[in-house]
Amino acid sequence: MALKPISKKLILDNAALEEEFFEDVKLTGIVCPLESYHFIWKINQAFNFNFERNHGYEVHVGDLFFPVYSYIEEEKNIEHYIYSNRNKTHFLLPDMKNIDFVWLIKGIQYQTPYIDLINETLKKLAGIVYIFDINSDKLQQRQHLIL
Repeated sequence: MALKPISKKLILDNAALEEEFFEDVKLTGIVCPLESYHFIWKINQAFNFNFERNHGYEVHVGDLFFPVYSYIEEEKNIEHYIYSNRNKTHFLLPDMKNIDFVWLIKGIQYQTPYIDLINETLKKLAGIVYIFDINSDKLQQRQHLIL
């Protein structure tokens, strides 16, 4: 009698992966009508960071792409990513049409003073109209932010 092989289907639990990715993430929505390269230049000047466009991280949605800029603070073990939310009349996060950029900071658990300093500096930059916290649990397309 021959034994039948047992079928093992591997199922990837995307919801669990999303939860894990967003567990130590801070999201900030930024309203700023500047072109992305000009906005990134202002951020680099204000924070003495070195954000660079990372073509490998570009988010593709259908035929559209949304640029992503990255900067890693190795000494603090903090990753920064800025996503352009607009491509002409299309949006990376359609439920957040009022924002131009999303700043994702990963690895910031228990670093509230650091986040407060970033937010206060952003509020003072010319060209930035408004900033606000984004709750990742409320985003319909948050998977677009996973790198």
